[in-house]
Amino acid sequence: MSVVEIGVASLADRQPRTVDGTTVTEAARTAQIIELGVQADELGLDVFGLGEHHSRDFVVSSPVPVLAAVAARTARIRLTSGVTVLSALDPVRVHQDFATLDLISGGRAEITVGRSAYPEPFALFGVDINDYNEVFTEKLDLLLRLRDEPEITWSGTHRPPLTRAAVVPRGVQAALPVWIGAGGTPASAARAGLLGLPLILGYLGGSPEHLRGLVDLYRAAGARAGHADRLRVGVAAHYFGAETQAEAASTYPNYHDFLRPKHPGGGGFVVTPQAFTDGTGPDRPLMIGTPGHVIDKLVHLHKVLGYDRLQLLADWGGLPAPLVEASVHRLGTEIAPALRETLS
Repeated sequence: MSVVEIGVASLADRQPRTVDGTTVTEAARTAQIIELGVQADELGLDVFGLGEHHSRDFVVSSPVPVLAAVAARTARIRLTSGVTVLSALDPVRVHQDFATLDLISGGRAEITVGRSAYPEPFALFGVDINDYNEVFTEKLDLLLRLRDEPEITWSGTHRPPLTRAAVVPRGVQAALPVWIGAGGTPASAARAGLLGLPLILGYLGGSPEHLRGLVDLYRAAGARAGHADRLRVGVAAHYFGAETQAEAASTYPNYHDFLRPKHPGGGGFVVTPQAFTDGTGPDRPLMIGTPGHVIDKLVHLHKVLGYDRLQLLADWGGLPAPLVEASVHRLGTEIAPALRETLS
């Protein structure tokens, strides 16, 4: 059985005033995210992921500079976006940025690409949201070509052609790893399988068995395309490791604030206390509770899915930095060792 990679992630959400009344500046929130990546490396975790968003509710619109700051203070942890909104961006620039991160980090950069669940990037970068899928397909094709070919001739519909273009720099790794990030769309899972790319799925609702359907679709598509030996499954979930179940329950106001609509027309939804409690229970997606409780859920999830990577969102909803630090410490010193022993 392959070794499961275990890591943390941040979506870089910012509550300007948290539920306990604390005011959080953009600079302070960015510094907290960098410290989260450094702590994860110190604890021996395997990967640190950072989201990209283009609205007032988040502080990171460009993950690479922040990941580079983490790279400068770490030694081994792998660094990835979560996700790069490829539909709205230029794949040439994306590859250049992540190749630069790869050089800075000594070969630890990865790219996780997705189509975005938010409309803001499309308007901001002048991409017609009605071309959502077509644009992503074309740009992913170009990104994979850029990854594999140091000089490229290419033409498409959504950016100017390239003729014998040298796209530099090249990273330390011979080819930058590219993951597909998906929120539950069957077409995205099938696309990743057909291309032989690793897939990371957001586990935000339902049971592990529901998620299993997407994983089966991914693996079947990959097998048909001759990629069975290259497939890897990651799971992204919301996490808080608490000292007691009562402490875990006390994070509900932060979780509610994390997901609630912040302004008219904005995304989000209201999580009720009962929905939060239900979500933390067995066979449900919230990895929130004591280390033993979280371990049991993650072991069961592995039995159902056979995942290769866990990426646990650790700093949501304006949770105080000391609570996040303690939670990540429990992940690194209790949960991750137990999972590695059980799943090896």
